[in-house]
Amino acid sequence: MNTRKRLLTMVAAVAMWTAIQPATVYAQTSGVGGDGYTRNFWYGTDCRISVWKLDPNLNFVTSHDYGPYTGWCPIALTVAHDNNTYVLWRYYDNSISLWLLDPNLNYLNSHVYGPYAGFTAIGLSPYTDGTTNNFRVVWRYTDSSISVWTVDQNLNYITSRNYGPYFGWEPGSVILQ
Repeated sequence: MNTRKRLLTMVAAVAMWTAIQPATVYAQTSGVGGDGYTRNFWYGTDCRISVWKLDPNLNFVTSHDYGPYTGWCPIALTVAHDNNTYVLWRYYDNSISLWLLDPNLNYLNSHVYGPYAGFTAIGLSPYTDGTTNNFRVVWRYTDSSISVWTVDQNLNYITSRNYGPYFGWEPGSVILQ
């Protein structure tokens, strides 16, 4: 079976599975770098991931598989303007591991944070101030407030701000039905 047929079969199988087995989506699982290439991940029921790179015409370019790692599950992925990919993993105790992947999805580095009592990481997003390629980590607290962290491209915490809670409002998660 050629690569295109295999890809289409895989996409159809995943689409059918998600239609039958809806799940909670916690954060984004794809992003577009400054080069126009899309990076996304597929995650298995055993918490392994397959990170894919698609060209600007959405043709498959390459992929790398990571995991499974006992106790760790993938939560989100984002891509910075410099084309590096960041993956957020959450451990069963709510600590996190932030991963840095190069533009071709090769693992470069990681950093573990937490656990922090009452906080659960729920998402990632890119952020640039015009000179650096940082990103944000969003944490949800048990009272529905959030803490938004700015992390640099080397996975180092820089600063954070807290928001909420706001009566009648919940942060973050989207439930597919």
